Amino acid sequence: MVDSWDDFPTSAPSQSTGGVTTIPAQDGHPTRVIMNMGSGNNSWDSFPTEKPTDPYGMAKQGAIGIAKGAIGLAGLPGDAAVLLKRGADYIAEKLPSIPDTGFAQFLRNESARSQGGVAAGAHGDLPGTYEAPTSQDIQGAVETVTGPFRKPQNQNEADAETVGEFLPAALAGPGGVARKIVTQGVAPAAAAITAGRLTDQNPYVKALAGFLAGGAGAALSGPGSVDKLIRAKIPASVTEQDITRAGQLIDHANGRGVALTWPEALTRVTGQPILTDTQRILESHGQTRPQMQEFFADRPAQIEQAARQQFDQTGGIPAMPSTLGPQARDLSSNTLTDVRQRINQAAEPFYQNAEGVLLTPAEMSHVRSIPGWTEARDAVRNGPNGWRVANMPDNSVGFLNAVKKHFDNLAENAASRFNPERNHETQATREMQASAVRQIAEVKSQDYQIALEIGRRGREQFLEPLMQGPIGRLAKKDMTTQKAINVLFPENPVPGTEGEIRNAVFQLARQRPAVAEQLVRAHVEMVFNQAARDLQGGANQFAGAKFAAKLAGGAQQRENLRAAIEALPNGTARWEGFERLLDIMQATGARQPKGSLTAFNQLEVQSMSTGGLQALAAKGASPGKWMSLANDAFKSWSLGRNLNQLARILTSPDSGEALRNIVRIPPGSDRALVMAGRIIAQAGAATTEQRLKGLTQDQRSDVRGSQP
Repeated sequence: MVDSWDDFPTSAPSQSTGGVTTIPAQDGHPTRVIMNMGSGNNSWDSFPTEKPTDPYGMAKQGAIGIAKGAIGLAGLPGDAAVLLKRGADYIAEKLPSIPDTGFAQFLRNESARSQGGVAAGAHGDLPGTYEAPTSQDIQGAVETVTGPFRKPQNQNEADAETVGEFLPAALAGPGGVARKIVTQGVAPAAAAITAGRLTDQNPYVKALAGFLAGGAGAALSGPGSVDKLIRAKIPASVTEQDITRAGQLIDHANGRGVALTWPEALTRVTGQPILTDTQRILESHGQTRPQMQEFFADRPAQIEQAARQQFDQTGGIPAMPSTLGPQARDLSSNTLTDVRQRINQAAEPFYQNAEGVLLTPAEMSHVRSIPGWTEARDAVRNGPNGWRVANMPDNSVGFLNAVKKHFDNLAENAASRFNPERNHETQATREMQASAVRQIAEVKSQDYQIALEIGRRGREQFLEPLMQGPIGRLAKKDMTTQKAINVLFPENPVPGTEGEIRNAVFQLARQRPAVAEQLVRAHVEMVFNQAARDLQGGANQFAGAKFAAKLAGGAQQRENLRAAIEALPNGTARWEGFERLLDIMQATGARQPKGSLTAFNQLEVQSMSTGGLQALAAKGASPGKWMSLANDAFKSWSLGRNLNQLARILTSPDSGEALRNIVRIPPGSDRALVMAGRIIAQAGAATTEQRLKGLTQDQRSDVRGSQP
């Protein structure tokens, strides 16, 4: 392989001829001889100062850098301890000497005893005698197995090793791999490389450049303090799909003129409180109270406008609301009459077949022996419906059926609560008379039996359920509009009654749609008017939530309301719109009253004042009380900034993508601390390598073995 080393000269270099100049001695100065070596080129000048760049060598050195980076992470606690100890030793050297007293000697002895550490033979079996291994300790142990790590042969290989050292720390954090490699690996490595070349490879400048670039990269690629705060307060169960659904609810609410916050929408779509405590703090705190008050100022008007618009789509405003009840009564009575007619129509052919069947004289003797037969016969012949049986002889099954109906009517009248002469004994007697006539006719005609069975089953399966349900109650004579609404929408409905409500409203809408629509509208609007009444302190901010809870707070209430609306013309579309209105109204109920839970509020505000940079500083130097004033000032500034950012995020409809990015952050991540730890490891390694330059292998081993 041909490279620049092939130009290595094999003989002494040739040199252009020069000259010699002699300056005579004068004034006490000796004679001087000046030799001119000539300006010709020396072939030794082509000798390379470093080995040429080899891609394979760069790859190998990059792998060495990755290994050193991983070792640096493992030795991070030890490296940090070494740096802190050096700082403490430096400060101790600058402090005045302690007077030579007995107490001072005691302190010196205790200090000497406590500094034995691992290097002095301690094994960590006593408190304070174990010191974590540094990255150099770990590397030395690894090299006893692998041999000494390969050294860079040129500057490019050294740069590749630097890049490799940053990669393990970058990959250790959360987030996208490509972005972390660029912002937390390549960027700080490039900064360190550039700083090294500009400062003759000064290790401290390189470490500082890498720290600054790595910190910036961590800030860009990692979550900010507000992002972390939101991430910490959003349960891990919340997904990006939940954020999308909440955004759709917010957009739909905006389309109706109602502004929702993200905590309200997320709480509604997930069924669990999401960021509602945070929103309460923002509404209460002086920093963000004006902004939140402005956001919620129009909430009552927004709710009312959205509700009225939906009511208009449900039904029109009745010109005479008091007539809705009587109209519902008449329509329900028509329904019952229609059912009776249908039953009679089904049985009529069989009645007609039985009408002409005649009883024998012997069979008629049994009929005439029934008490009240003669009176009933005459009443049927001479009554207003006598023309119906004028052509039927007394011994026909058709005439017997007419007499039976007469006895049935007498029994019903005897039991009626409107009859001042109501008598249960009379009722029982009439029922026995009707039964006796029916039995004789059934024995004589099978068609008559079938006709009676059709009537019985029809009443049992169709008529009586209607009579006992909403339709039967609506058909009562004293029906008013309020009573009709109470029949259709009881405050505590019986489970499973949505089918009855659906049928009742359908029967009303089938005959007169406007009556059904106006009854439904009257119900929902009455509930809203009651919920939206102004409070003593002004407009009711929670009118929407109260309306939704009162109207459809219970599962059966909601099902009955749905059944009633869907029974209207175009009911499916109407319910879809109404259901979305209920979702918006219920979402407003996630908002917590401000000013409650004072002690809890203080804890929440304290957590909001924590920023990423502050957390890094606190974890790096928390024992120093000298930082308290600066820390308090930073907290105050950070709190105001965080609160403002939180208010903007939680109230802006455009925060969906930001929140989706936040929920992608694993809970508890802290990329900045990982990056800072890597810088500490690199700084410790850099200063150690600087001290090792120029030492023999045995001397380097001694230095590594003597590290604290």
